[in-house]
Amino acid sequence: MLLLDITTFELENSVKVFKRWEQAENMVSSDGLKIIDQWFDAGGGRIVTLYDVESVKDYAAYNFLFSDLCHIEVFPVVGAEEFKRFASKCMDSLNEESSPIDA
Repeated sequence: MLLLDITTFELENSVKVFKRWEQAENMVSSDGLKIIDQWFDAGGGRIVTLYDVESVKDYAAYNFLFSDLCHIEVFPVVGAEEFKRFASKCMDSLNEESSPIDA
């Protein structure tokens, strides 16, 4: 499952956050969690991360280390192509249900 999180922290905690981040990468090695990519807000104070996780437990174990320094918003995401296929199937199903029945 893909999870996207937005981690926000106070700029005065930047050094603590980055030190913790280095520690977390060394401490937490879960086969169930893979960081796909990360982006740093050029203005500072925010990191956006895309994870591929087997379970929410793997994600929670990694991010628990930051819970005292950061506010973390997380939500599941799907790729655009996957969503298009899903939406198309839903629309097809709705169109079939709304079609008049031939007598």
